[in-house]
Parts: sequence; C-alpha cells; structure tokens
Amino acid sequence: MLRAVKFILIAAVVLLLAWWIGGLPGSVSATSGSYTVETSVPAALLLLFLIALLFTVLLRVAGGLRRAPGGLSAWRGGRRHRLGEVAVQRGLVALAAEDAKAAWAEAGRAKKLLGDTPLVLLITAEAARLAGKAAEAQTAFGQLSQHEEMGFLGHRGLLRHHLEQGDHEAAKSHAAAAEVRYPGSAWVRARRLELALREQDFRAALGLTQAPAEVAALATAAAQTSTGKGQALSFAKQAVKADPKLAPAVVALAQALRDAGKPRAASKTLRAGWAAAPNPLIAQAYLAPVNGVIEQVQAAAELAAENPGHAESELLLAQTSLHAALPAEARRHVQAAIAAGATDARARDVLASLEGNPPGGGAKPAWVCSACHTPQENWAAVCPACHKPGTLAWQTSAPAA
Repeated sequence: MLRAVKFILIAAVVLLLAWWIGGLPGSVSATSGSYTVETSVPAALLLLFLIALLFTVLLRVAGGLRRAPGGLSAWRGGRRHRLGEVAVQRGLVALAAEDAKAAWAEAGRAKKLLGDTPLVLLITAEAARLAGKAAEAQTAFGQLSQHEEMGFLGHRGLLRHHLEQGDHEAAKSHAAAAEVRYPGSAWVRARRLELALREQDFRAALGLTQAPAEVAALATAAAQTSTGKGQALSFAKQAVKADPKLAPAVVALAQALRDAGKPRAASKTLRAGWAAAPNPLIAQAYLAPVNGVIEQVQAAAELAAENPGHAESELLLAQTSLHAALPAEARRHVQAAIAAGATDARARDVLASLEGNPPGGGAKPAWVCSACHTPQENWAAVCPACHKPGTLAWQTSAPAA
C-alpha cells in the first residue's frame, strides 16, 4: 500500500512538471553558418535532457570498458579460489580416508590454485607424511612453523617427524617451540614426557605429570639414580607421599634414610610400608642389615607383626624359619600362608623343601603392567614392553603373557 502511494505521488509530480514545462512561452533559436534552427522552449529542454542522457550512457559504457580487464581478472581469481577450496576439502577427505595418492594429488592442485597458504601447507605436509615422503613433509611443516597463527601445527608436525626419525634432540627443540606457541597443550606435554622417559631423564619427566601412580614411579626412579643424598631423600619422600603402597618407593626412602645416617627412621619406614602393603622387596630391605639366621627370624617376626595374619607375613616367617632350620615353625607358617591365600610357587617351594624335595613349578609372582598386562620379573618405573610409566603392580599370580 505504501509503495502504491509513493508511486502515485511521484507520477503526479512528474506530470505537473511536464505540464509546467509544456506551458512555458517563447522560443529558442540556434544559428550555425547559413543554418538556423528554431524551436519552442519545451522542445529545447527535452533535447537538452536527451543529450545529457546520451552523454551519461556513453560515460558509463567507457567506464565499463576501462574496468573490464580488472573485472575479468577478479572473476578468474574468484574462480581459482573456489576451485582451490574444493581441492583443499577433497584433500582433507582423502587424508581422513588415508588415501595417500589422492591426498597428495589434491594437495598439489590446491597449491597451484591457492599458493602456500597455511591450510595448503598443512594438507601438503600431512599428505607427504602419509605417502612416506619424509623430506617433503619436513619442508612443508617447516614452512608452516613460520606462520604466526598456525605455527604450532608446524612444530607439532616436525616433532612427530623427528620422533619417527629417531632424532630426539630435534624433537625436543620442536616440543619446546610448540609449548611456546600453545602453552599448556596436553599433546605436547605427553610427547615431552615420552622424550624424557626415552632418555631416562626422570627428573624432567617428573615435572610433566600429575598422575599419582606416575609421580610415585618416576620419583622412585629419580631417587634410585640420584647421586646426591639430599636429592635422593627428597625424591623418595615425594614417591611415598604419592603412593604409600608402592614397595620400591618405600625401599628407596628407607635406603635414602640409611644413607643419611638414620637407620631407625629407615626401619620405621619399612614397617609402615609393610603395614600398608606387604611385599618381598620390603622384607628383603628390612632383613638386609641383619646378620645371623636366628636374628633374621626375629627381625622377620618384628616386620610381620605390622600386618599379622597376612599371607606375605606368614610366608616371610615360613621362609626365614626354614632357613634357620626350624621345620616345625616353617610348616606352621606356610600352612597359615596358604590358608591366607598364598598359593604361588613360593609356598610350594617351602613345602617341597620340608619334604626333602626340589622346588616344583607353580605360578610365579611378578610385576604386571596394568596397560599391556605383560609380566616383568623386576620392577621398573617404565614398563619395558609398552613404555608407559607407573603401570607395574605386584601380583602374586601373574597372568599368562
């Protein structure tokens, strides 16, 4: 409705203007040489209007012709950009499908159309990596690492590349650069932890994790490898605080206390560890400074009193009694150990020795990885099979490997 009213008003104004011009009196004449043209005022005004309109049209046509090359170039540039975006999209799909040949082809097409944009460099690098073109991948990741906004992706790619190549020094350098570009990245922290573990740099690794099991294991290893007494004691305390039931941590703390001239504190630590989680490593460390078989029986009784009736306590008393030639005590304690759940080879070996037979077979206690379930004879901060820290746990009946 509003549009109709506006149209009627405009039409009325135009008609009034035309009526006014048509009613203007007088005439206009123009002379050129022997030619004279004479017309009315309204006709002259109409002629001037048509001339101005023609002149405006000519100017617009001339401007369009002047801008035509630039417009054509812009049109072609837009078309290249659209085709480049299609190539990028197809390249991403090929990467997701792990089609190395198609990804590499689309990356090349995108580069021709768009140039070395960050996204094109990323697709080129990942396609080269998927296709096994290590040199091309390194070059593309290197170019990407110079980009202000996407430099993290370049350093991340170079970090993976150098890890695969076994160049740990270069990998560490790019890990540090990636951390600067994107502080707090969980992925980078995990790779830095992996590098530290490969080099057995337990101090550095300790600062890259907060998981209690990993902290306990790495602090224990740091204590075991420290040359300074103070450092060893500090790391051992940290390990026991993180996991009071980890026997190697308890033993490391006891050893550090003994090295510091505190044997009573070391014994107290071992007894507390036995009360929390009895383990043969703790018993071995507790009996190590004790001389004489009878004295060892007495020391074993002191330790077992911290966790009376436990299978490990009874088994320890049975083993020390057997070694001290106390068969009745050994039999009593081994039977109590079996009743408490000790059915592994150690209890059977004590019974076999009491019967005068050689040790027999049976399930062997072991340190078993909670990640890959591989049994290990000795404890380590990092699983030798899957290389994950803090995963070895003591089991008296190890599963089949």
